[in-house]
Amino acid sequence: MEMLFAVGVGIGLASVAGVRAYLPLVLVGLFARLGLYALPAPFGFLDDWPVIGALAVLALLESGLDKVPALDPVLDYVQTPLRIVAGAILFAAALQEGIDVGAIPELVVGGAIAGLVSILKIILRPAANVASAGVSASFLSLVEDAVALLGGIIAVLAPLVPLALVAFLLFFFFRVRRRRGRKYGGLRILGD
Repeated sequence: MEMLFAVGVGIGLASVAGVRAYLPLVLVGLFARLGLYALPAPFGFLDDWPVIGALAVLALLESGLDKVPALDPVLDYVQTPLRIVAGAILFAAALQEGIDVGAIPELVVGGAIAGLVSILKIILRPAANVASAGVSASFLSLVEDAVALLGGIIAVLAPLVPLALVAFLLFFFFRVRRRRGRKYGGLRILGD
């Protein structure tokens, strides 16, 4: 039962890492620092205050730049490899694995989950930034921030809930994109 709980925590954290790379790392570091979460040996550095501070600055920078519509698509492409690495680290840490040959499956699964979420976010969100169909890019970014923050906090307590939050976020992006398509229906020139 404990292994299933750890897998659920890993899936939840890795899926949230696909939305925001640094925020789940900050939260796991804070939880470890407060004694609410145990990190395996090679990931113990995440609970040091300087590391938590640096990751918090990076999280704020990532969130702030995401609110600029012109930078958002570029940021998503640049951040995808970092999100994959963050997802791999979080999944392996949740399963109490280190970084060795035996942890390769955990690292691959965590990176694949974060990468899939990040790629789906790239595919579904750009249409909302171009012509938002009544939903601003800043609002979409705030929704992403909320999903990352709540998902990162909830992941340690209720493992698969963050995955549901991320699924809701992606569904919301899909609906905004679809709404935009219907808005301009047969008038293709207005949709471009």
